[in-house]
Amino acid sequence: MTTSERDERTAAGPGQPPTVVIVDTWGSSASPEVLEVLERAGCRVEVTNARAEDDVISAVRDADGIIFTGRISRRFMESLNRCRVLARTSIGMDAVDGIDVATAKGVVLCNMPLVIEEDVADHTMALLFASARRIHLQDRGVRDGAWPRGSVPGTDGIPRLYDSSLGIVGLGNIGRAVARRARGFGMRVRAADPYVPVETFEREGVRRASLVEVLQDSDFVSLHVPLSDETRHLIGDRELRLMPARAMLVNTSRGAVVDEAALVAALQEGRLAGAGLDVMEQEPIGADHPLCGLDNVVLTPHSASRAAVTDRERHVRPAHEVAAVLAGHRPRAVWNPEVLDGLQLR
Repeated sequence: MTTSERDERTAAGPGQPPTVVIVDTWGSSASPEVLEVLERAGCRVEVTNARAEDDVISAVRDADGIIFTGRISRRFMESLNRCRVLARTSIGMDAVDGIDVATAKGVVLCNMPLVIEEDVADHTMALLFASARRIHLQDRGVRDGAWPRGSVPGTDGIPRLYDSSLGIVGLGNIGRAVARRARGFGMRVRAADPYVPVETFEREGVRRASLVEVLQDSDFVSLHVPLSDETRHLIGDRELRLMPARAMLVNTSRGAVVDEAALVAALQEGRLAGAGLDVMEQEPIGADHPLCGLDNVVLTPHSASRAAVTDRERHVRPAHEVAAVLAGHRPRAVWNPEVLDGLQLR
């Protein structure tokens, strides 16, 4: 598609403001501040709470810009008539299908990096500490009256965090933030990431290692990779068997990065000391899930990115990104940067 063809297709019409549709599935994306950002930029804003795909497609078909939270199908992308920009309120794009379709149509796809990194890193350390110190078991024991009896569970054999080793898989923004926190607690940090230059490892004070070395030589392993064909079940039975029995696994990336069945088996059989998990292969999980029956697991409901400041920013930032593109400016974060070659953005 040529630039002139894109311009003709995407024009909202002479004198007509561009239309931005906010798909507010969970009732949190269309705050007064978000609406103000878009309206101040001269956009006409429509909000839909639709969840069924046919209803969502009907609502966004003729939008110039879209803000979206949920899963996006290839059919959704194919239905877009004149969309110029689609912004998601999350950093990951694994729930988006048809990125090639969007790129061919000239749709700029924006995600939200540099918003949630510090919060996810905080949560990662919280899971690591809770797992290592068995906070959940001690809390339960106190509440159950075990303290006066001198038999609070979870207080024996607690590993010392100082001078322990943390292996990070994926030294991106979140991985680096975790490394900085861990070093502050006196942990020795190594990481595996073939896509990060040596200079980054040196700058962060992190020893570069292979995935095998990270798994074999770490007391704690923390996962910070996006979900892709390359990383799906990156940690499976073979990888888990490389980890020492004293080791603990923390995952705040995506559930499918880990073969969950293999992880459950390793935890049940004592081949792994514990795990702290914010994400699962299929979400949400019910109380009957095997992970819920394990005392050596700490679970949170995919909430690692939650924080009051972040909750606001993750909804306001997409509005600014959409407004920027519709005004002819480059956005701060583009998932499909190749699309910019055919657009006249300044």
